[in-house]
Amino acid sequence: MSRIYLLVVIIIHSSSISYCQNASVILHDMLTTIKATKTIQLNIESKERIYGKMHNEETSLKINTSPLKVYVMQIYSKKKVEGLYVTGENEGKVIINPGTFPWVSLNLDPDGELMLDNRHYPIYHAGFGYTASILEDLLNKYPTDAIKMIKYNGIEKIKGQACYHLTLLNPSFKLTLYNTQTDETPISIAKKLKISFYSILENNPRNKINTKFKLGTRIIVPSDYASRMELYIHTTLHYPVCVKVFDNKGFFEEFTFTNVILNPTFKSIDFSIKNPAYNF
Repeated sequence: MSRIYLLVVIIIHSSSISYCQNASVILHDMLTTIKATKTIQLNIESKERIYGKMHNEETSLKINTSPLKVYVMQIYSKKKVEGLYVTGENEGKVIINPGTFPWVSLNLDPDGELMLDNRHYPIYHAGFGYTASILEDLLNKYPTDAIKMIKYNGIEKIKGQACYHLTLLNPSFKLTLYNTQTDETPISIAKKLKISFYSILENNPRNKINTKFKLGTRIIVPSDYASRMELYIHTTLHYPVCVKVFDNKGFFEEFTFTNVILNPTFKSIDFSIKNPAYNF
């Protein structure tokens, strides 16, 4: 049994804080649903704080979780920018149809500045899996505080969907100093510490996404991904309908998932540039 599910069992059988019993069961059901989701089709409405300003985006995605395959299209823009990422293909690059000049498809590094411009997540974190990993990391990191961290707030409607509203409060969140290793980058440090690369950029504004640090450079990093998370979980299908994340500055990001289809049957053409419905 993994540590996260052991923690859930402990919380369920704790009688000291009754509201946590509901919260833990709901959280367990959501994590189970996410782990059982092998394919997914959905739209994502995102709000992300970019250097103090809100950046909004809406995308439509098809995702195969293992091996990871992602097709994404912006649906708020007339340009209809498309992206395709398939594990083991195209030398690890994302194929992008920019929908504008130069009118040809581009092959871009998923961790590069062009792909991550005005967004917090690389394409390979699309879907629900990364949200689950953030929650598991936090609860595994602070097992003695798990009972107190999760709160059930009742049922609310998001985009017309009845949702359980959970709050995860992280009292251990703080900013701290990190001494870099040779050639580490904000991306590699974020993966290592399980935090957002954008938080590193925001707290160290002289650096860029792929800055290579010298040995012993001192930078400011958050101790964890979030100080608080608000989770809105579908009451019958148990997937996250909306996730809001907060840090030391307040609101950090929000993702709302609509038109969700769990485990649809995809064909190989769904993740191919040869799909006649795509414009690569």
